[in-house]
Amino acid sequence: MNHKLWLLGRSVTVGTRMLGEKIRGPRLRSLDDVPISGDKLTPEWLTAVLCREVPGAEVSGFETSNGSSGTSTRVAIRVEYNDVGTRAQLPTRLFAKTTTSFSQRILLGGGKMIDGETRFFRDFRPAVDIEAPIGYWGASDPASWRSIALMEDIAATRGAVFSEPTASITREQAEDLVRNLARLHGTFWESEAIEVLNTPAYMLDVYLSAIDMKKRCEVGLRRAAEVVPPALHGSSERLWAGVERAVTIATEEIPPTLLHGDPHIGQTYRTSAGRMGFVDWQVVMRGGWAHDFAYTVNSGCEPEDRRAWDRDLLAAYLDELGEAGGKPPAFDDAWLLYRQQSMFAYAAWAFTIGRASYQPKMQSNETCLTLLRRITTAIDDNDSLGALGV
Repeated sequence: MNHKLWLLGRSVTVGTRMLGEKIRGPRLRSLDDVPISGDKLTPEWLTAVLCREVPGAEVSGFETSNGSSGTSTRVAIRVEYNDVGTRAQLPTRLFAKTTTSFSQRILLGGGKMIDGETRFFRDFRPAVDIEAPIGYWGASDPASWRSIALMEDIAATRGAVFSEPTASITREQAEDLVRNLARLHGTFWESEAIEVLNTPAYMLDVYLSAIDMKKRCEVGLRRAAEVVPPALHGSSERLWAGVERAVTIATEEIPPTLLHGDPHIGQTYRTSAGRMGFVDWQVVMRGGWAHDFAYTVNSGCEPEDRRAWDRDLLAAYLDELGEAGGKPPAFDDAWLLYRQQSMFAYAAWAFTIGRASYQPKMQSNETCLTLLRRITTAIDDNDSLGALGV
């Protein structure tokens, strides 16, 4: 079926379901119920979710704060328990992300990402030792595209400070991030558990069926010309060919693992203990490790720092990957894959700044330009297009 026609039909269904929610609201008593938002929970539902492994424990009350809205609706939650729950030290500081608005549901549902973060926190997070929020529950409703991811409030529990994308990071912070990715990738290296996830090639097809991403990247390249290396000016066709080839390699030619999918520097944080971690797991995918590695390094490091650190960062990543259960390639093979996998990040940010007038503004121009400067400079420095044979 044509994706746009399918999305139109789904939009009608979602809108109808939302009207029903306004009239009567969904039941919120059991694990099978999916809330509308984090501030419309009930003690009964929280008890079902948080106390399911502690007989006799109950949520006695909760309060919400610090609500905000973007691609999801976010709210912090402070939970109180009865004596049984308190003695069991059940979590009290939580963070909920929900698809509350129509636009959120269409964006994430239509983009095949409605259950990405919910699945990560429910099914994958408990199995891996990384710096990321602990997940307590995740669920989505396929008819209405309601969804919720309930996780640890790391600002409260770990003193987390979220990264400013335009700020620089240190060598130690960059290594901590790539080692974090290596532990994720090693844990799920060629795992049967990831077979349910979409691939980079599938996700690119979804984007292309909904929007003219190639055209938006061409516009984005022009809008960002002031920060793009001159050698890449006017190269939108070649760059897009590189995107398509890189996505094919990530999907078909590298052993698959669990990918964060969108690990740019703005998706990271620093704890009060100095550890670096990742948030925003909506785009989890099944594909080749170098997709994540290249995206994090090229979006996070200033060009002069990347030039000084990239080989050491790759060596650290490969070392950690082996320790975590993955099968690290030889360094020269890994270096080639890193060069080749610099393209998806370019497409993501050229598309973002190249948006059409009817598309939402997802990031500031300053953030887009900063990340495109770093990413396109890496593409030029490492001759990524030559490495891809385009």
